[in-house]
Order: sequence, then C-alpha cells, then structure tokens
Amino acid sequence: MTAQPAVQPTQSRAAFISGLVFFGFSLLFFAVLSWKLVEWVQDQQSAPISNVKLYGNFKHLRAAELQQRLQAEYVGNFFSVNVDQVQQFLHQQYWVYQVAVRKQWPDTLVVVVTEQQPAAIWNAEQLINKKGEVFTAPLEQLQTTLPLLHGPEGSEQDALNMFTHMQKLLQLHEFSISKVWLTERFAWRLELADGVQLKLGREDTLKRLQRFIELYPTMQQHNAAGMAEVDLRYDTGIAVRYATETKRKT
Repeated sequence: MTAQPAVQPTQSRAAFISGLVFFGFSLLFFAVLSWKLVEWVQDQQSAPISNVKLYGNFKHLRAAELQQRLQAEYVGNFFSVNVDQVQQFLHQQYWVYQVAVRKQWPDTLVVVVTEQQPAAIWNAEQLINKKGEVFTAPLEQLQTTLPLLHGPEGSEQDALNMFTHMQKLLQLHEFSISKVWLTERFAWRLELADGVQLKLGREDTLKRLQRFIELYPTMQQHNAAGMAEVDLRYDTGIAVRYATETKRKT
C-alpha cells in the first residue's frame, strides 16, 4: 500500500496561524478605534457653546440684555452647561413666567421664555397675571395702564374674578373700572374711570351694579356737576353724593 503525504496537518496549522493573525489585527483595530473615540469625546467635551438662541414674545423683558447675560454667565463647554441652573437663573428675572432650555448640537444653547401677562396692579406694589397669580416686577416698566386692585392677602383670585365680571357688565354700557377694593369684611367698592366711587357691599354685587347702570341717567339729571359717590348697599333705593353736595338718598 502506497503512503499518503501529510497534507492535512500542514493546512490546519496554516489556517490556525492565519486566524491568529486576523484576531491580532482585529484587537489592534478596535484598540485604535477606541483610542480615537476617547480622543473625540474629550475634544467634544472641551468644545464651547458659542451661540445662545433666545425666543419669546417680549414686551417687558429686554431680550438683548438677557441674551448678553446668558452669554456671559453660562456659555462654556457643551457638556458642562447645567440646564437646571440656566432655568433657575431665568426664573429669578423680572417678568419671566415659564422657561424651556435645551442644548442643540454642536454648540448652541436654545432658550424659550414665556413672559408674565399682567392683568392688574395688586395693593399698589405687586402685579396679578391673567391666571390670578401674584408676581413682583417694576411697575414703571408697565407698557399699558392697568386697573388697581386692593384686598387682603390670599384674595387675589377673588378680586381678579370679580373685577372681570364687573368690567364686562360695565363695558356694555361704556363704563370702565380704574380701582377695586375688597375690604377685610369682604365688601366690594370700586372707582370708575371718571372718578365716581360705588359702594356695593358683600351680597348681590352684580345685581347692585346693574341697578347703578339702570339709574345712572336719572342720577346725572339731578346735578350737572356729576356724582362723587353712590352707595348701593340699600335694599331699596340708593344714596348719592354729588361733587358739590352732601349725600342724598333716592
């Protein structure tokens, strides 16, 4: 019988060596790739935020000044900028109601600000927004003339709601409110834009206001100088004080 050459062991050895070389190159490739990835991440972590985009419908906030402050205080590298800190900073600014802050790759900080919408001046020092929430802001920065509401602490929402109802009723007859008072005993008093004061008491406030509207033409006829005060707290009739007279009941 003729002997066969030993080919199989030689082929197996060559395949093993080839596999070992491939494995070594693979390890080297992944090592280099990992090193490059670490370098890239480090570079990105040191990449500064170079742009702040500020969005909002600004009436009282000075957008240019606010953007400059954000640029000066919070622009740094992309990963170290703390979004929560930026939001906290913005909430401390006058006229800011809500904020949204996010990072936009690769170098931008996006800030969206919602301004407070003032509806009235509260107790001559603070403001009430359209949701009945009290906030503090410089009154001299107001862009429009607002009604003055006065009342005990905690009655802001009640005062704004009552003002809204009374104003809607009066506007139908071309009256306008300038001031509203809610006393400690929860009695209502208001002053119209022409200076006439109305005492409405604690009950049936809108009904008493309607009575004033109905009797207004008659009251005007009594004295051309005009009315100074109308007391509507009576079950029947009203008491009127004219600008040049003492109070009389009708």
